[in-house]
Amino acid sequence: MQQLSLDSLRAFVSVYDLQSFTAAGQQLGRSQPAISLQLQRLEEMLGVRLYARVGGRIQLTPSGTELLETARAMLSMNDQIIARLTEPELSGRVRLGITSEFASKLLPQVLGQFAQGYPNVALEVTSALSRHLIASADEFDVIIALTESGGRDAAQLANPMQWLELRQEPLVWVGNADSQLMPSPLPLVVAPDGCIYRRRALRALRQAGISSRITYTNTDFSGLTAAIESGLGITVLAQSTVPAHLEKLQRGGDGIQLPELGEVGVMLSKRAAENSAAEQLALFIQERI
Repeated sequence: MQQLSLDSLRAFVSVYDLQSFTAAGQQLGRSQPAISLQLQRLEEMLGVRLYARVGGRIQLTPSGTELLETARAMLSMNDQIIARLTEPELSGRVRLGITSEFASKLLPQVLGQFAQGYPNVALEVTSALSRHLIASADEFDVIIALTESGGRDAAQLANPMQWLELRQEPLVWVGNADSQLMPSPLPLVVAPDGCIYRRRALRALRQAGISSRITYTNTDFSGLTAAIESGLGITVLAQSTVPAHLEKLQRGGDGIQLPELGEVGVMLSKRAAENSAAEQLALFIQERI
């Protein structure tokens, strides 16, 4: 019986997450040709193509998308077993600051796995706007935030934090099933001033000459999505955080074409000071988000 290589699966996940064969090789301590060969053998073993290059980005094929979550789960289980049986037991406190939409995605998955794997580590999680997390960086050991410019501005604001860009995340318009029937001016559901989504939405609409009005403001992700589901307006979110019960939109009220929003950087930072539990959490998130 053929068996999947965990090294090949880790290379597959790393290439997609980092959008680079070279960067994946650096992260895994392998050369770029070695990573390419691992993935070629994985594709040959499975008999499918896993990647496709689209507009300079590495995209997953349908088979690659199907494999991705299974690969993450297998790697997570492997890492937890190794950590529990071979590493000194971690303990201590880790203060994590995270944007609320990513908290909604990470808390039941990645952070739950971390808590099971390291039961003696006390996690203290705070969700807030990226701007507030960066400004209050000295209150956290690890931060997940969004930035306009790939983290360069964040790094200047948040010393002594060390910043790593996990990926570029496309922004999308989000609404309910009836959002295209909404009258003009376009109703918006947004977070308060300082939110990167709010800033990007208003700027894109203004540049496209589309009139809008803010109908609902809330800092809480669940509150925003509830307002959208209720038909109070539409919003902008990172593509991977769109709830299943809402829809990604291309058109707004009266069938008007909604403008492109571009991408933002998903950044992970950790305090430079010695904290083994924080180091492990940062690595744990980096490998799974």
